[in-house]
Amino acid sequence: MPKFLIKWKVNSQKMPEDPEKILKLLQETNNWIKAEMASGHIKDYGEYCDGSGGYSIAEGDDIAQLYGSLMEFWPYVEFDAKPVVSIDQVIDWTNKLVAKRKGK
Repeated sequence: MPKFLIKWKVNSQKMPEDPEKILKLLQETNNWIKAEMASGHIKDYGEYCDGSGGYSIAEGDDIAQLYGSLMEFWPYVEFDAKPVVSIDQVIDWTNKLVAKRKGK
C-alpha cells in the first residue's frame, strides 16, 4: 500500500486570535490524529518542539481521500505531501537497474 510523507506547518496568520479557540482547535486536531492512527491511516506522527509544524506518515490507496483529509485543516495548516518508497522497493529497483545495465 502506498505511503506518504506529510510535512506540515502551522499558518499562524490564519489561526484564531482567541487562545481558547486555538486550544479547542488543537484538541480537535489531536483527537482526529489519534483516531486516524487507530484506524491505521496514519502510521507515525510527530510535532516539532517549537509547535511550528511536524510530520506524519500516512498509508492508503486513495489519493483523493488523502487530499480531502488534509484540506480539512486548511487554511490553518499548510502541507507538503509526497509518496515514498520503502528500502525494499529501493533495493528491488536498484537491482533491476544493475541487471539492465549489465545486459547492455
